[in-house]
Amino acid sequence: MHSLSSRHHHLTQGYAAHCGIAGIQYTMLTTIRYLETRGDVFPVTIVEYLRLTSAGVTKAIQHLTELGLVEKAGDLDDRRRTKLTVSQAGCALLDSLTPMQSKVNDVWLGCMNNKEFSIFLDLVERFIRSSDRALAMQDYLVKDSDIPPF
Repeated sequence: MHSLSSRHHHLTQGYAAHCGIAGIQYTMLTTIRYLETRGDVFPVTIVEYLRLTSAGVTKAIQHLTELGLVEKAGDLDDRRRTKLTVSQAGCALLDSLTPMQSKVNDVWLGCMNNKEFSIFLDLVERFIRSSDRALAMQDYLVKDSDIPPF
């Protein structure tokens, strides 16, 4: 799993470098774009979805906003919340990667046929859910542990 995770990280870093932004900014930009298809996106949405700190998300969003890749607007239902959207420039930047991503994904995912890919996606979703439960268990066990930190 570490080996696969490392390789996925390097692919993400490569796309980010091509865009001229940091890897975490690329991850947030693509996450906002994906989550927009499901509804309104707020910083807390990204914090929960990616399991990142609020401070890290806020800093990355600020940079993406300064670059004109993300737009912020007040939420009509709750003015204390800031709604995030990928700007036209952000969409154009991500769309410009499509030809490269298509070729890379053909190689990366070419080890699976369509049926295997469907199974893989199902397994990934299940691993995400079980990972959340495992993280909660780990947090609980660490808090109740008598093992002193190193």
